[in-house]
Amino acid sequence: MTHANADAPIGVFDSGVGGLTVLAALRAALPTERFLYLGDTARVPYGTKSPATVARYAENVADVLLARGAKALVIACNTASAFGLEAVRARTGVPVVDVIGPAAADVAARPGLRRIGVLGTRGTVASMAYPRALERAGATVEIAQQPCPLFVPLAEDGWTSGPVPRQVADTYIGSLLASGPVDAVVLGCTHYPLLREEIDASLLRQMGRHVPVIESGPAAARALVEALDATKLRSARPAGPALTTYLVTDDPAGFSVVGERFLGGSVGAVEHVSVGAA
Repeated sequence: MTHANADAPIGVFDSGVGGLTVLAALRAALPTERFLYLGDTARVPYGTKSPATVARYAENVADVLLARGAKALVIACNTASAFGLEAVRARTGVPVVDVIGPAAADVAARPGLRRIGVLGTRGTVASMAYPRALERAGATVEIAQQPCPLFVPLAEDGWTSGPVPRQVADTYIGSLLASGPVDAVVLGCTHYPLLREEIDASLLRQMGRHVPVIESGPAAARALVEALDATKLRSARPAGPALTTYLVTDDPAGFSVVGERFLGGSVGAVEHVSVGAA
């Protein structure tokens, strides 16, 4: 068991850069906090690995953040949330927040939703993590899932608007809607908010109306605020820019370049760290 205090940082981790969209939401919701962000770039992507391997990777990364004094952990990765949440929770006494459960709770809290679309990576869709989480959250909805493998490289390469991402979005949204319209869409990958404009536009073109799109970052931020309040771990530091330390397991320079696209500004210094063996 790990014990923490309110002055300690919050640990956030992902297999790479996608979790930076979650970090942005966390920093907006908690401007008095310090953050440790760890991208496991040496072992990305997690989606091609077995559930047992992903759980082990999540434990490895969590251990690094806990060793640096993290008072809470946010698993800012859908695959690690699907397969590593319980393993990480079993290793520590600090609050642990994932990105799937809070997004499902957001859906359950919205009245009148009958059919939900989930856009995700092949691994997340195959894991059935969102249907299970929606059921646990009490959301009595029909669920249509659509894997969108090209969205990740488009986001990382900066192709977030224009004819290419528009065509890709139209193809995926068309497949999602082939079996019927949806009342809301969940972005089941932390890269996808960078393509939000094209996703919104495609839904409008193909459905003729605006459809709520639920991102996991804001939902996870709300869950983290509740967890910190419940454990009296909110920082008392005066409000100001949230301070972040960036850690990666490979290629700090490459992370900096792509990270700037995700955060819309300079990432700053990035530290190389080692985690458990591959």
